[in-house]
Amino acid sequence: MPTVRVDGDKLHFFESGNGTPIIFVHGSGGGGGQWGGFCRELSNSYRCISLDLFGSGKSEIWPLEREWTTRDDERAIGAVLDYLGVPVHLVAHSGGGHFSYPTIKNRRDQILSLTLFEPTYFHLLRQEDNPLFTEPTAMSNNYRAAIEDKNLDQAMASFVDVWAKKNGVWASLPDKVKDMMKLGSNRLYHEWMAPWFEKPAQNDLAALNLPVLLFKGTETIPSMHRVCEIIQGSLPNCRYVEIDGAGHMSPFTHTKVALPEMIEFLLAFKD
Repeated sequence: MPTVRVDGDKLHFFESGNGTPIIFVHGSGGGGGQWGGFCRELSNSYRCISLDLFGSGKSEIWPLEREWTTRDDERAIGAVLDYLGVPVHLVAHSGGGHFSYPTIKNRRDQILSLTLFEPTYFHLLRQEDNPLFTEPTAMSNNYRAAIEDKNLDQAMASFVDVWAKKNGVWASLPDKVKDMMKLGSNRLYHEWMAPWFEKPAQNDLAALNLPVLLFKGTETIPSMHRVCEIIQGSLPNCRYVEIDGAGHMSPFTHTKVALPEMIEFLLAFKD
């Protein structure tokens, strides 16, 4: 489990296997350990790297007063790219898919393919003046207000329960899971400004000359259904997979469904 320093900040990641590298990027409130099921299955054929983004897991603690931007995730993912030194496949979930975009754009020559599980490009709804934008707006406002009131459990419930489409899910989670998610709560406060980002716009996605595998759960929240429709319609080289019965956490609740699709997608790049 290597740890490196990036501009003085600690970056931790999990590493296993040999072959063409796959970098796994977790979503908001997550950690690199979530990708364990994928890494165990793929490490016989690939070198699997799953990182704890800054402010998550065992990486640098992120004080609330320290501003977070996508540049920080670009630093983290870029450090892993430098560590590996060869082109990689990139796999990202939720906010990890959104905040990886600067790396994808600026280091395109080092990315072989992109697999996205419901990237949170909520700004695309705002840009098309879609009323569904009220959903992520409320999520952002509620979370940030609770953090400012120093009510961490209320903040996390407002985050988790909306994604789960059911009240009480946060309260029912095991303490170990809650503790892991709370590690990312400070950076999540800053992440929730993402609905007002401008990039990537639809024309940026249309210019992305990269093979993409896009997953969506059939039971995800309403705004994410439309976000994925926009992404699918904008990308020039996109394979789109809906996972029946899955919500937003499909890579972890439906790993056995997603893995074969990913393996088939990656086989196209084998020598």
